[in-house]
Amino acid sequence: MAATIISVGNQKGGVGKTTVTMQLAGALAKKHRVLVADADEQATASKWAAMSEGEPFPATVVGLAAAGSKIHRELQRLSEQYDYILVDCPPSVSSPVPQAAFLVSDLVLIPTRPSLPDIWAVQETIRLVERAKAINENIKTAILVNALQPNTQLGRDAVEILAQFDAHLLKTVLRQRQAYPQSVAFGGTVAQVSGAKPAQAEVTALVKEIQALLGLQ
Repeated sequence: MAATIISVGNQKGGVGKTTVTMQLAGALAKKHRVLVADADEQATASKWAAMSEGEPFPATVVGLAAAGSKIHRELQRLSEQYDYILVDCPPSVSSPVPQAAFLVSDLVLIPTRPSLPDIWAVQETIRLVERAKAINENIKTAILVNALQPNTQLGRDAVEILAQFDAHLLKTVLRQRQAYPQSVAFGGTVAQVSGAKPAQAEVTALVKEIQALLGLQ
């Protein structure tokens, strides 16, 4: 059976794409065969996994940035070997990678920080998904609010704006917590960070909500 392909993309950098990709991959890998397709030339996901000194990162991580506009072919080729493939897309508007990856994706997950420049970039990414729908008509789109500071007007305003977009706004949010950057030092996920139960609960909720959106277990 072919893998469920989730592209994690936003046309703006610094919104937490790699963080979301790696946390999701680690959580899914507890029960499934998971591949992280590192499609960003900065190779942050690959460097992250290489930080592990003990147990290896729970999902397989491969660099696919060189595939460029042909990445959809590579994803299809690898699809039979995994249950999930998570694509860490580059932020560049000029890169052909996101558009190509979206052609074979079941879901485009768009992380965004609660700031106006990031929210504007969400709209640009949704437009890319709409173009991909000409070929991949069943693709779904979901927005994830990342690095949310609780009880702030900015956060409330951001959620209100994002709810108006033509994409599913996930109920789960990832708050701004030290556990997320700390997990990079372990070459793992928040599951390896001591005292990170709130972050672990957020990631678990995110996995469940995405699986429900896709009709999966």
